[in-house]
Amino acid sequence: MTPPYPAPKDPPVGSLNYRPTHALDLRFTLMGTKSIVTRSGVHWWSTVTPEGTALVAFTQRGAEIRADAWGRGTDWALTQLPSLLGADDHTADSFQTDHPALRALTERFGSLRIGATNRWYEALAMSAIGQRVVTADAKSSRRALARRFGDSSLGGPLAAFPDPDQLLRITDHEFHRVGIERSRARVLRVAAKHADRLERLGSDHARANGVDANEWVQRLPGVGPWTAALATAIAGGDTDAVPVGDLHIPRMVTFALTGHDDGNDDTMVEALEPFAGHRQRVVRMIKMSDVGPPDHRPAPFRYDIRAI
Repeated sequence: MTPPYPAPKDPPVGSLNYRPTHALDLRFTLMGTKSIVTRSGVHWWSTVTPEGTALVAFTQRGAEIRADAWGRGTDWALTQLPSLLGADDHTADSFQTDHPALRALTERFGSLRIGATNRWYEALAMSAIGQRVVTADAKSSRRALARRFGDSSLGGPLAAFPDPDQLLRITDHEFHRVGIERSRARVLRVAAKHADRLERLGSDHARANGVDANEWVQRLPGVGPWTAALATAIAGGDTDAVPVGDLHIPRMVTFALTGHDDGNDDTMVEALEPFAGHRQRVVRMIKMSDVGPPDHRPAPFRYDIRAI
């Protein structure tokens, strides 16, 4: 049995022993998935599925994944687990490069597969919280919001993010108390109001009809290319998502691929052009390598609105 974090009061509703047919590097595959936290080698995924809240605890033991799950959404979450672990990333093995920096990086990772949660509303809302704030503040706000208004009844280190109905009942004042100002709260409400349509982006029907999820998401008010890229990469496993508008990534990517230390969105997009179809994969490789130019810019301004 998976070691509990705190131990849920009840025994697991379901369990799964999964042996992927592909190589697996959980650090790479789960990168940026904000509904997952890791404690002492155990990965805890807390999410609201179409069948209810689920808490999944999984560990990697050699080539096998052992997972235990609790909650009404157990069956859905365990069925989705292979996709979360990159089973649907069918283009990973076709990635090849002659770029010396990237060729060296590919040897550092056990796998370059990108996972998908298939929780579109959740991914978009959690990504929107990161707009215009530093990573630490976004993380704090997400966890505070989930703790206050989400479902923590199953235990684990992270409460499930509020479902759309719950989120739409949160007032501006309550958003302020968790560090989210009105402009980001407005985007969260947009995501909640369109939750049903968002969830259909991952359907077989949408894929069969060539629906571009990244383009569709950007039609929503307050959702730009940065937020859309994060959401589609996490929910849909989009291997080509490019986080245009990020504070740090354009300089990191430009430096890693060209050696220039004055990168911006334009130079990043140009440098990534030869890797079309794999651009999210390349961005993750560079982020995980921590390769980047010296940062002589002042730290971004941080403000605390929780007392307003």
